[in-house]
Amino acid sequence: MRRFYEHVRVDKEGLRFYVSCPICGMRQYGSRIPLLCRRVRTLALCETGRARGLSQKRYNHTKAAAVQQLAMHFNQCRYCLRWVCDRCYDADDGEGACRDCSAGAGDVPGGRRAEGG
Repeated sequence: MRRFYEHVRVDKEGLRFYVSCPICGMRQYGSRIPLLCRRVRTLALCETGRARGLSQKRYNHTKAAAVQQLAMHFNQCRYCLRWVCDRCYDADDGEGACRDCSAGAGDVPGGRRAEGG
């Protein structure tokens, strides 16, 4: 979950947390930024972890909630280790691969499927 936490970004126009799929580019939005952090300067400090007191505490709490909320819509590929959306994750693969990895497996002789047995 820690690696997924690093992919959560802030949409400064909509003031929400989001994650983008690296394959299709779709954005999945999560929780809104707390009111205490919505000023431009305060938001910049919160993102870097340098805000004071209650603002930083609320930001961290809301980001953690957004991570939990967004993680339900993303899966980590076991081969390329990217976090991809549910549409780009090949649920039929059975090995936990994203659409790119499962499509490329048949193209490469001695690819990951041959290694697995």
